[in-house]
Amino acid sequence: MSKHALPTFTNILHTLAPPIAQHERLQIHITHDLIGYPSLDPIIHQSFSTVMAQVEGGDLLVIQRGSELKQRGSLDGYRGGGGGWNDGPWWRHPDKRDLSTVRGLIEGTKLTRVSAESYSDEFFAARGGIEVAAKQATEVLSETNPVRSSDIFIAIQAISYAAPTELFGTSASTDTTEDEIKETKEDEELVVFAVYLHDPIHGITFNTVSQSIPAKWAEWLDAPANTEAAGEEQHLPHEISEIIESGGVDPREWVSEWMEETISLSVGVVAQRYVARRMGVGEGGLGKGKAREANLEDGAGEAARAGII
Repeated sequence: MSKHALPTFTNILHTLAPPIAQHERLQIHITHDLIGYPSLDPIIHQSFSTVMAQVEGGDLLVIQRGSELKQRGSLDGYRGGGGGWNDGPWWRHPDKRDLSTVRGLIEGTKLTRVSAESYSDEFFAARGGIEVAAKQATEVLSETNPVRSSDIFIAIQAISYAAPTELFGTSASTDTTEDEIKETKEDEELVVFAVYLHDPIHGITFNTVSQSIPAKWAEWLDAPANTEAAGEEQHLPHEISEIIESGGVDPREWVSEWMEETISLSVGVVAQRYVARRMGVGEGGLGKGKAREANLEDGAGEAARAGII
């Protein structure tokens, strides 16, 4: 008699993430605290879509947190198309905007992880628990079960911090003026976006912190535009008003583009690592790219996906 018990499918899936199947839908659940900003759905969908082009098959669905409560039965969400940050100058609207920035890299990244994991726990708890979801992931595809779904949870959090003064320091032997020394030691406030990806069924987590942008840029986008109401207090930052009144380009036009690129790149990095892990490319998975799909098409089922046969 063997001294070691056979591993359950739950343990197998946690240890050996199977390759992405041709008839598999990645259901990407996102959570964030951005208020008044355009939907992040198109950014996340496009980032994953770009990466998924590297594998055969697979479908994408982006789901905003809270929308599950409105759904009965199958989930609905963003599947691509229009919408997003490029639909007009949204930053000119007088509506309240807030990145909900958290102060401190350590504090902010911890909160990002907790947000993703708690979202996952709530989602599966409402559907019978993680064990039920793991059992569904092992079901063989058939006419009554034509598509396998994998639930991925992504939390995005804006974080502010002071740029370390030690970075890009001058050499002690370099001749510098007192003003230049004072300028290099002056703290600069920065904003980054923390991204945490969590797939509890396959036991996969990845995270990253985005390229930083000046906190001043974030303040410009958070500021609501002025309306033409008489006697209204001016909300638009003075430096932006001066540029617009002089006929210059509104800085928020290019700031919004860089912020979108920053979020997109960060999500793309964790998306690439996730897909690479599932396909066994440099991340320790058993899949070897598209070749593993042959087993699935031959009906080998979940056992082949998990590397058992």
